[in-house]
Formats: sequence, C-alpha cells, structure tokens
Amino acid sequence: MTTYEIAVVAGMAVWIVVAVAILVALLHAIRLLRETRAPLGQISGTLTNLSDRLKPVLHNVEQASDQARRIASRLRDDADGVGQALTSASESTGRMVDLVEERVVEIAALLAVVQEEAEETFVTTASLLRGLRRGKRKVSTAQRVARALGDREGE
Repeated sequence: MTTYEIAVVAGMAVWIVVAVAILVALLHAIRLLRETRAPLGQISGTLTNLSDRLKPVLHNVEQASDQARRIASRLRDDADGVGQALTSASESTGRMVDLVEERVVEIAALLAVVQEEAEETFVTTASLLRGLRRGKRKVSTAQRVARALGDREGE
C-alpha cells in the first residue's frame, strides 16, 4: 500500500466517522424533538386555552376603555359648560352691580331733592303760621280798637 492509498483510506475513514457522527446527531435530535413534541403540544394547548380565556377579559377591557373615554369626554364637555356658565354668571353679576350702583346714586339724589323740598315746605309752613299768628293779633287788636271806638260813639 502506498502512502497515497493510505491517505485515501484514512480520508474515507474520516468521512465515514463524520457521516456516522452526523447520523447519530440527527437521530438524537429527532428523538429529542419527539420527546419535546408532547410538552410543546401541552404548552401550545395551554396557550390556546389561556388565549381563549383571555379573549373575554380583553374584550371587557376594551369596552371599559371605550366607556372611560366616553365618560371623560362627557366630563370635559360638562366642565367646559360649567366654566362658560360661571363666566356668564360673573359677567351678569358685574352688570347687575353696576346697575345697582347707578340706582343707589339716583336714589341718593332723589332723597336729597325730597329732603330739600321737605325743608322748604317746613320753612314755608312755619313762616305761614307765624304770619297767621301775627295777623290774628293785629285783627284782634283792630277789633278791640273798633269796639272801644264803637263804645265811645254810643256814649
């Protein structure tokens, strides 16, 4: 046997050993896959079962989220409405205060005029009464003088 033949035989032996090793590895991998198929099938079944159980929960969460979104929108709209109502009420109150202030000024002016008229009427009435009293005294004096003169003429 020549060196070349020995090298060829040795190369073939190496190829055969590598092929057998690959074959053994493949058989071992197949056996492992078969052994893991059952647990993987159980895991898959469990995941499917879990998925089926979670679908209603996820559906309820989606509905709750939609409802919460609608409620938040309504609350926002209501809050905006309340804010606008408060603004309007504040403006109306301001206008009412201005009107009340104007009326108070007008009433104060009217009361001043009424007081002035009352004072003037009081003074006029007092003056008239004083004049009547003086006039009465003069009339009484004139009547007495006329009586006295009338009594002398009759004598």
